[in-house]
Amino acid sequence: MNKKMKALAFLLVGIMSVGTMTACSSIEKAPVSEENQETTQKPQEEEKEKEKKQEPVNLVWWTIGSEPKELAAVNEKINEYIADKIGATVTIKYASWGEYGEKLSKIIQSGESYDLAFGASINNYQDLAAKGYFTDLTQIIPKVAPALWDFIPEELWKGMTLNNQIFGVPAYKDSAQSQYWVWDKELVEKLGIDYENINTLEELEPTLKKIKENDPSKYPLIIQGLEGINGFMSSVNKIDLLLSNPLMGVEYEATEAKVISPWEQEYVMDNLRTLYKWFNEGLINPDAATLTETPKYRPVFSAQGYPYADADWTISSGYPVISHMYYGPAYSTSSIQGSFIVVSEASKYKEEAIKFIELINTDAYLRNLIAFGIEGQHYEKTGDNTIKVLNDGYQVPAYSQGTFFNMYATDPAPADKWTALQQHMEKAFSSPALGFTFSTDKVNNQVAACANIQDKYQPSLFTGSVNPDEVVPKMLDELNKAGYQDIIAEAQAQLDAYLGK
Repeated sequence: MNKKMKALAFLLVGIMSVGTMTACSSIEKAPVSEENQETTQKPQEEEKEKEKKQEPVNLVWWTIGSEPKELAAVNEKINEYIADKIGATVTIKYASWGEYGEKLSKIIQSGESYDLAFGASINNYQDLAAKGYFTDLTQIIPKVAPALWDFIPEELWKGMTLNNQIFGVPAYKDSAQSQYWVWDKELVEKLGIDYENINTLEELEPTLKKIKENDPSKYPLIIQGLEGINGFMSSVNKIDLLLSNPLMGVEYEATEAKVISPWEQEYVMDNLRTLYKWFNEGLINPDAATLTETPKYRPVFSAQGYPYADADWTISSGYPVISHMYYGPAYSTSSIQGSFIVVSEASKYKEEAIKFIELINTDAYLRNLIAFGIEGQHYEKTGDNTIKVLNDGYQVPAYSQGTFFNMYATDPAPADKWTALQQHMEKAFSSPALGFTFSTDKVNNQVAACANIQDKYQPSLFTGSVNPDEVVPKMLDELNKAGYQDIIAEAQAQLDAYLGK
């Protein structure tokens, strides 16, 4: 091969080598064209969008009570736990007992952002629900939170309805009213009182006389005018009141839902006569009508309670007590609506809010974290299901949060305290008017006037300080002139419509 041919051969080899190197380079690092750039960016953008969507949203939860000293630490623990589970965190805000109702009503009507709130103490919450400020949960709960839907009994969902819409999630706890006679345990043992067989006022009377004979200087039944005997209309007389005052109601044990005036029922009059008799015999404290606060010690009193409540009453009373249920458990609209959580209709995160409520009611760790705080910091376990509170760093009203049935029992209560309560609730019966809410819109003036009239007489009547045969007819005359029968007729018409009559 001559020099010229050799030179051409080397040139071709060189060109081929450069081409090969270029080809290898193009495999390892492709040239950046517009098409390739778009292909590369799309997955990256999708990944970023995916990450963005996975970032937890934040819920604002308003609830009642004094803000716990160490809320921040507990709130942080809550968020660590729920973020991955429901894709949300929560900011818990407290409004004090005295300001909660008015404050939350203003927040809701002003359009201030919130996601969920304790509902039972919001001023005019039923009116707010009727105006659409709260999410209708009827269809969304079974779909988004089926475990919550299945856990809470049908009666409770029915009790949270307004215009055939479920407007809040009820707290499944002592949701049916159970009324107890609560006794000084030492006195029961000393006098041999057969407390387990005392249910009615008639059955109570011999024991009151026995206590009086044992110590004539004391009053066996100490009551105050604003209340009288706790549960007098609802449990002693067995009437489901349709207003917060005893203007009217429906008999729990009636075969039909008929609206009645308690003051026109002979059995109510008989019980008022009994109180009047006791008052004159010195069995009731003479200052009952004007007393505004009962003393800590009472030989016997009536209270709403539940199994194992004796431990709580012993702590609050300051002496050992023993009790016996004389009526219940009875579901009513008002007993169920004593604690519930609403979801804002304006919330952007309704599903997350509902999932959070579901988790409170179905996840024992979260429930106890929200109720008692951090283990080792705010409480310590004394058994599998019992705890001892260590300090006041985190104290909250657990009744406002959710169910009791996955909570620890606090010493000295027995470990099965809440299990026993759940079993007790399963025996509850319902008012014929369950789920019905009376709207006073058409009779507002009559209701206001009649409430004022009743308030004049009720403290004296409920404490036996006056003769009911003289006072009740006088009161009824004033009530009727103020439109009392209009209220009863309107309530009956609404109840008939609710029941589809």
